[in-house]
Amino acid sequence: MQLEILYRDEQIVVINKPTGVATHAPQGDLALTDVERALRAQLQLDYLAIHQRLDRDTSGVMLFAIDPAANANLAIAFAEHTIEKTYQAVVYGVPNQAQGVIDAAIAPAGDGLMQVAPAHDRRGQTAITHYRVVASSPDRRFSLLELQPKTGRTHQLRVHCEALGHPIVGDQLYDVARAAPRLMLHASELRFTHPISQATLHVQAPAPALFARVAQGLPELQHSNEPAELNGLIELAAERRAPLVADPSTTIFRVFHGPSDGITHPWLKDWTVDKVDQVLIASCYNEQVRQVPQSLINALVAQWQPQAIYAKYRPRTAANVDEAAMAELAPTTPVWGTPIEQVVVQEAGLRYELRPNDGLSVGLYADMRETRQRVHNLVANSQLRVLNTFAYTCGFGVAAVAAAPQSIVTNLDLSRRSLDWGKINYGLNDLAVEDRQFVFGDVFDWLSRWVRQGRQFDLVILDPPSFARNRGKRWRAEEHYAELVALAVQLLPANGHLIACCNHVGLSRRQFRGQVERGMQQGRWRGMIEANYPASPLDYPAAYGESHLKVVSAVGKAED
Repeated sequence: MQLEILYRDEQIVVINKPTGVATHAPQGDLALTDVERALRAQLQLDYLAIHQRLDRDTSGVMLFAIDPAANANLAIAFAEHTIEKTYQAVVYGVPNQAQGVIDAAIAPAGDGLMQVAPAHDRRGQTAITHYRVVASSPDRRFSLLELQPKTGRTHQLRVHCEALGHPIVGDQLYDVARAAPRLMLHASELRFTHPISQATLHVQAPAPALFARVAQGLPELQHSNEPAELNGLIELAAERRAPLVADPSTTIFRVFHGPSDGITHPWLKDWTVDKVDQVLIASCYNEQVRQVPQSLINALVAQWQPQAIYAKYRPRTAANVDEAAMAELAPTTPVWGTPIEQVVVQEAGLRYELRPNDGLSVGLYADMRETRQRVHNLVANSQLRVLNTFAYTCGFGVAAVAAAPQSIVTNLDLSRRSLDWGKINYGLNDLAVEDRQFVFGDVFDWLSRWVRQGRQFDLVILDPPSFARNRGKRWRAEEHYAELVALAVQLLPANGHLIACCNHVGLSRRQFRGQVERGMQQGRWRGMIEANYPASPLDYPAAYGESHLKVVSAVGKAED
């Protein structure tokens, strides 16, 4: 992730924060999923101070101090409200007055929400917002507002717009009933006095292109089948991924996630599109569809200029798909462009071979990007014993060995072909390939054997499919994950580490955590769950519901 720098000198830096990225990461997260740590790494900063915070789903201008003297002066400026902030918001309806002032105290409402303070609520804090109507749609369903908060309360603009009777489009907290691809709130301008030079600065961050189309009626939000809506949604999704596009060290990510990016379209919500270098993989999750609409192809070509587009038609389960069915579900020829059998992508600077025409899975799951980074950073400069189960093409193994060449990493999978593919990935990164690090066989069989042998690993990674069959045995994540955990944790020492992954949408985050906890108890391992991570909201946004991906990180509690 590369953040857009709008202004920088020796004392301050101003960025254009993307939607979907939090200002701060959850405590202890080893992946760079937040603005603060990503900016530190990008600019190699020893000092970074924050006074301005934007909600995760709000985009736009953010100001940081990178010098202690500047920080002290900025603290005073923010406290005295001398920094002028301007936002743009697309809201439902059109206010009766073209401009006005919302003067309504704000108080906590529970569960992290805020509200206009009820009368006599002592928790209420003064909150003042100036607004101006910039444009409105011909049918008056939407308007674009310029907002200037004169105070800085949590969720102030969102609460004030809702109180005005015109909630912000895409607000999952204060207008749950109406869905949109993103929160349509953008911090567009900052005017302030430089904390050291005393020069007057005016920094602007351009709003998403959709904001400028309010006067045209916003077909992107009208649930229509017109090309203008489709093109606008593809463009809006691309703008969201700008930090990934700008990062030369990562060339694989999702450019369109239909369940959220296409939530206001009649059929786009059934599609996802992944970018693997210069190739796009368009996947459909509607089993009645066996053709990529030409309008989608045209929009993707116009936005991304790929060399090829391949189609994948996802069945409910791929466990029993025969060769003939696979030819229909994953055609070997592209629906657009020149056939490409192999591409080498980068993720955090590591290289992986992908095969766009090779079945439903092309070699690497992009939604595990941050989890591979967590593994990389967890084992860095160590000599840990790592077990990567259901290893597929050994992405976790590559990340671990690249970070700690002295570690002993064992990749376990039931497919010899996948393990051989993993060896290719090791070679692409100049990592030593030792056959004993690539173990073929059933995961449950090997785990049971190693438990009997008393073998131990410092880190065990579980990344099973949601459903599988082997030798007449059936495995379902929602029924059997606890059994897998119970077996795996018997290989961990008291201070070991477990990373358990699940991408089954039928298993909620809470249910999955419960399965992991139950498995740890059954396996008699005193582990403590330290985090429960989703897929990256930058390219896998979960607009109205949970992320499909659940990643639980647990660490052992040493004996007292």
